[in-house]
Amino acid sequence: MEYRGPLAISWVLLLMLLPLPPHSHQGQALRQIPSQRIEEPPAVHLGSGPGQEPVSIMTFNLTKITKTSSSFEFRTWDPEGVIFYGDINPKDDWFMLGLRDGRPEIQLHNPWAQLTVGAGPRLDDGRWHQVEVKILGDSLLLGVDGEEVLNLRQVSGPLTKKPQPIMKIALGGLLFPASNLRLPLVPALDACLRQDNWLDRQARTSVSAPTSLRSCAIDSQPGIFFPPGSHAEFNLQDIPQPHAEPWAFSLDVGLQLAAGSGHLLALGTPENPSWLSLHLQNQKVVLSSGSGPGLDMSLVLGLPLQLKLAVSRVVLSQGLKKEILALPPMGLDSLLNLWAHPQGRLFLGALPGETSSASFCLDGLWAQDQRLDMDRALSRSHDIWTHSCPQNPGNATDTTH
Repeated sequence: MEYRGPLAISWVLLLMLLPLPPHSHQGQALRQIPSQRIEEPPAVHLGSGPGQEPVSIMTFNLTKITKTSSSFEFRTWDPEGVIFYGDINPKDDWFMLGLRDGRPEIQLHNPWAQLTVGAGPRLDDGRWHQVEVKILGDSLLLGVDGEEVLNLRQVSGPLTKKPQPIMKIALGGLLFPASNLRLPLVPALDACLRQDNWLDRQARTSVSAPTSLRSCAIDSQPGIFFPPGSHAEFNLQDIPQPHAEPWAFSLDVGLQLAAGSGHLLALGTPENPSWLSLHLQNQKVVLSSGSGPGLDMSLVLGLPLQLKLAVSRVVLSQGLKKEILALPPMGLDSLLNLWAHPQGRLFLGALPGETSSASFCLDGLWAQDQRLDMDRALSRSHDIWTHSCPQNPGNATDTTH
């Protein structure tokens, strides 16, 4: 992709924030990046900051910069989020490199130019990728794994003096609200970053310790992982609505891994979270309504688990197995009213106040046949893996470095 125009973009912001390629012999392109390296610092997980804040923030004194390049390797299954953000002034001189629909996106805003550019292949394939940038004359070249994917021409200009020549670089998050982006996206990114080399160490004046809550050493696969005690909730008004005539609502859960005991999901309110609940217990699921008697079904991991709510009953099925829970006379009215209730919720994982040992991996969650995005939950635990799961069940509870 090529962008042309008489733009004068701050040399400092582009040169220093975007990575340059490592040294190669005879100009050879980068080859396949090995999945493991020996005696290197552990990779940093980008999606573990408090809330949607960065996992680490660095500051640099621009007057002491002698090396104007950065580099890193990157791995994710997540199609959207912030890789890193940088600014000299968050109001009118900032930069962001992220992913949208799995592809790299640059957003830039300064007194000389404001632009949003997306280019390159999808990077949300769970493999390690090298991101690189070259400055040739007045051009900025963005490459991925040795291939040029973006050519910005006439984007360089003279270096002007800054009143306060301090630059901040934030990993995995923003230093202002996401709504301030030129084209908003969900900042949280379930991704790992390693081999990162940011600017000139001698010019770095401070760096915060990474707040990562999980290890990137664990082999992962696409999915959603709930460690023990973690939870998420959706407002029922924010997810696909029940069918009206006849009244019906369905939830489909792709359960890949499950261990321990505790809630898998529930429909209710914060005051009464288990109007209808599905509980994990000894490789079984137990379906119950309120305080009434429940029914159980043995789990077959890897087969979709389906919950269908109808006028007078709830049908739980998996493969050829089916169990039916009859609702009490007022049961349906309560469920119907739940969708009209301002506090109506779909809870996933541990319920409020519950001590749960359950951990599980989902390869998807669907309401009315539409996939739910964990990044758009009303609230969730920070240690949930929103787009990945451990490949080895034995590592399912190892979420820290």
